[in-house]
Amino acid sequence: LEPEQIQENWEKMRDLLKKTGDRSEAALHMVDELGERLALCPASSRLTFHNAFPGGLVDHSLRVLGNAVRLKSAFSWTAKKESLIISCPFHDPGKVGDEVDAYYVKQKDQYKIDRFGDIFMCNDKMRFMTVPDRSVYLCQHFGLKLTHEEFLAIKLNDGQYAPENAAYALKEPMLADIVHIADVVATKQEKGLLEE
Repeated sequence: LEPEQIQENWEKMRDLLKKTGDRSEAALHMVDELGERLALCPASSRLTFHNAFPGGLVDHSLRVLGNAVRLKSAFSWTAKKESLIISCPFHDPGKVGDEVDAYYVKQKDQYKIDRFGDIFMCNDKMRFMTVPDRSVYLCQHFGLKLTHEEFLAIKLNDGQYAPENAAYALKEPMLADIVHIADVVATKQEKGLLEE
């Protein structure tokens, strides 16, 4: 992305978070504290994945929100607008890292860059946490209160049928389904497998 697009996406995300009622202050505090690390965070580490470039995560998260709104409308699914605005942009902030350390760092091994397209690598100095768990942790750390449905939408965004989420299969709230499907569609769009 060009710097202007990164800035435009950042401002769009902040404007959306202002629409989250009494939680807007905490949501904006979180994104402002994560600041440049969030604004420049890639959505993935490898070129063959999706949005593996600076600004990729915010770009991806906005696409997830757009898809979620379209899904909700197309299928007349029930989900509060405020919950979509919280759950979609905050489905993956764990990829930024924690309140101190970055999760993705520049790949140092030229072989991995050339052979696998690994532009970034995971910071092995960070305390281990799954991305969804770190995402929920960050919301909690910055005082952003989540509803039960939002908590599960973020925690289960990689799919309710992934092994670590198996206990939730067919018990997840509709919001979790919306965020997960919107995330999958956004990833396929970014990989050029689906049109936007």
